[in-house]
Amino acid sequence: ISKKLLLLLTLWTGIFCNYACYSIIAPFFPQLARSKGLSAEEYSLVFGIYSLSQITFSVIVGRSLTKIGPKFVVVAGLFLTGGSTVLFGCLERSPGGAMFFWLCMAVRAVEGAGFAAYLTSSLAVLVRTFPTDPGYYVGLTETIVTVAMISGPPLGSFLYTIGGYSCPFVSFGAVIIVMSVASYFLIAEEKPDASEKSDSLTLKEYRGLLKLPSGAMVLVTVTCNVTADAFILIALSEHLNQFHLTPMIIGSIYLCLFLSYGLSSPISGKIADKMGGEFLLQTGGCMIMTVAFVLIGPASFINFKPKVWMIITGLLLKGLGAGPLISCSYSAALKAARRSGLAEDFRTYSLVSTLVSFSIPLGNLFGGVTTGIMTENLGMRLSTTVYGGIFLFLAVICLMVHFYEPYLHKKKQEKKWRWMKQNLGEEMPLVKKDPSSGYKPLENGRIPSQSDALLSHCIVPVSEKNDVILSDNKSKLEWLDDPAQAKNFWLT
Repeated sequence: ISKKLLLLLTLWTGIFCNYACYSIIAPFFPQLARSKGLSAEEYSLVFGIYSLSQITFSVIVGRSLTKIGPKFVVVAGLFLTGGSTVLFGCLERSPGGAMFFWLCMAVRAVEGAGFAAYLTSSLAVLVRTFPTDPGYYVGLTETIVTVAMISGPPLGSFLYTIGGYSCPFVSFGAVIIVMSVASYFLIAEEKPDASEKSDSLTLKEYRGLLKLPSGAMVLVTVTCNVTADAFILIALSEHLNQFHLTPMIIGSIYLCLFLSYGLSSPISGKIADKMGGEFLLQTGGCMIMTVAFVLIGPASFINFKPKVWMIITGLLLKGLGAGPLISCSYSAALKAARRSGLAEDFRTYSLVSTLVSFSIPLGNLFGGVTTGIMTENLGMRLSTTVYGGIFLFLAVICLMVHFYEPYLHKKKQEKKWRWMKQNLGEEMPLVKKDPSSGYKPLENGRIPSQSDALLSHCIVPVSEKNDVILSDNKSKLEWLDDPAQAKNFWLT
């Protein structure tokens, strides 16, 4: 087995165990919390602190990832989540009341921080390991999440039957700790290139990525998708009670959502990697999700009573439409970052990974907070109508970005071209032709297209000299005599 495959299995096992633990807390913890004297509001805060901690630490860890290094962050993140999961299983031995409440809050906050660190760094490591297929491997990771959410409750119930409350948490936590040890040996200590920055990511870099339409759409699409998932997971059970179904059938209906999403996520990611058109895929996905929410309610403007077959069809469509929203978002943001001049390095992967790992808990938090309010005040049918409208609007935005972003990029390139012409005049450089490829390969392996050649990473001939590099460093035009320094120089 190759080292890459072992690393992939290790990262996915860590993600599987974390999401499996996430899925088993809801069935088991409320009963323990009530026996320890906690109210519904108090144990809801225990659930909420996990997402708040993830939101906070995904940004903190994301900024420091390039400085600390991915190996330490992955290992430390897994160790924190594994240890916290074991401790959470031991809390049944804690005294009740305020002591139990604050211990739960502390353990869940540390667990959320650890998982934020792990998810952010593991996505960046994954894309660095497989740089040619980022959408596909992010999509496969979402499939692992789906498998964990499906298999977590039955596995947890089995372990609960064997050893009580602590058994599932201690078991999953122990596996996570073992994965942290495995990660230590599988993730290489890579020294950054001489031209690659190793300091912390700055807010300016995040703002630069968010100014790109693709970067902003990562936040919007991922957050909306996860919020919708949280709404369905919380509200669907009560919606199905009107049909007097058995728990087994209700559980099987939930599977429809997970199964279709687990299939569509890697497939849409693979299509995006090979053919592009991420926002066209997302437009189609949002349209499918609009139809899905119309059926799940059904929407208030449809004169039909709720039916089980409509809900099942809606859940299948919801999972199918959600597939492109995370995998294609990552791929689109990465491509936009490259076009804007960011280097093909771990720093760029960390930027995009931070946006994704920030958006997921943000969506969980929004979904958890708003679902009860919406169903209480609007009812299920009107609530699903609102979600259908949101995704219809999002489909329009995705379609606009598909056409607008290339136009925006072209305008920026024309502006750079004019700048070069004004500053260079008759000495306008030409890209050196190569008989085999048409353009001379760059130091990092990329071959620029004709539209990017003079305006991004450029290797150019000047007079009788050897190839040199054109750089604009804070508006100061300079010629670099050493092509080896070219990797991170571009016009801005």
